[in-house]
Amino acid sequence: MTKGFQHFLKHWFHCNSGKRLFEQEKNLLDEALKNLFGYFAVQLGCVSQENLFANSRIQDKVMIDESVAHETAKKEQVHWVQAETDFLPIGRSAVDVVLLPHTLEAVDDPYYLLRQVDNMLRPEGHIVLSGFNPWGCLSFRMKHLSGSKDFKQAHFRRASRIGEWLEVLGYEVTSVRYTSVMCFNAYQKYPKWVKAIEFVERALCRIGLNFGNSYCLVAKKRVDMPTLVGLKWQLPSWRGLKSGAPLSSKNWHNRDKEKNRR
Repeated sequence: MTKGFQHFLKHWFHCNSGKRLFEQEKNLLDEALKNLFGYFAVQLGCVSQENLFANSRIQDKVMIDESVAHETAKKEQVHWVQAETDFLPIGRSAVDVVLLPHTLEAVDDPYYLLRQVDNMLRPEGHIVLSGFNPWGCLSFRMKHLSGSKDFKQAHFRRASRIGEWLEVLGYEVTSVRYTSVMCFNAYQKYPKWVKAIEFVERALCRIGLNFGNSYCLVAKKRVDMPTLVGLKWQLPSWRGLKSGAPLSSKNWHNRDKEKNRR
């Protein structure tokens, strides 16, 4: 696991560079979580002092993180479990919703983590995850031009790539939404340019080109009904007898007599 990346985001999301991005990302998560139901929801990794489950209708929420619980989690009645994401203390088919806020970017083997999540998720359950878009303006600048060690060590992956992994595990990607394209330092200085770029962004999204800085992906665990193969069901041969000729031991005895006479 890439130690400390989510802990780093906990502070970066509340500075000038990342505050607006966090607000947009949280809006996407709120929209995704408010329509998901169940009994238990689990979040893997903490990236903010704010409760990302605040808009969820699920009553029992669990936070799994390597750090100690903060006061906000206690006030929001979130059950805090201090554990590593490599060894999740959750039973099989016990959770309805799993939230992964930039969690896959903080691990060296994201596919292994997805298999663990799949193991603890119930049939028809949902995965909600967020991540930085490698093609996003701010994401590219922070990873390659800012000199930030934490961003350079993080593993940015496209939403389409993660969607392919989930489809292999038997999931259906129900939605993928992106935040704004802009590098947010210019938002207040050049509002007209921002609106123009956002207009172009919406046009590009219609043809499958997404340059938003981060994304929110929702996937549903499918349950396929088994289909019988290799068995050809046939009606028994005695159903071919003419109507009015009941099948009885007497009829079979008379038929044997006719054969002997011949």
